[in-house]
Amino acid sequence: MSSSSPHRVLIVDDNRHARAFLSQILQSAGLETEQAASGPEALRLLQTRTVDVVFTDMVMAPMDGIALTRAIRASVDRAVSGLPVIMATAQASQSVVQGGVTAGVNAFITKPFSPAAVLTRLEAALAPPARPAPAAAPDEDHAYI
Repeated sequence: MSSSSPHRVLIVDDNRHARAFLSQILQSAGLETEQAASGPEALRLLQTRTVDVVFTDMVMAPMDGIALTRAIRASVDRAVSGLPVIMATAQASQSVVQGGVTAGVNAFITKPFSPAAVLTRLEAALAPPARPAPAAAPDEDHAYI
């Protein structure tokens, strides 16, 4: 991940060991990290700190990762509401994934995860959106119906 300044990732997990593990992976890749032990703490940090992506756990108390994502998407601050959100979960069931997608999660990673998987998801989340190809104009040989 190359950039003129390092990307900043907010890690949200109620397990301090999980936060430390993920922080080590990200920092070894040259990224800066912020950490929050809960959804409410993450929302307070997002009011005062600038980050490029949120990496959150699914199962936390008092606010799970889906509720955190909904709160991020509902923010009146466009810099916050548009942040990419990556959710880590050991429960990769269809209902969990659908609930996350509906809330606005951009990507999922299943626990246990490898450093390579974390960095791959992060690169995808930070990549600029693909531009659609320009539409071809119809010509006399190909009628468009």
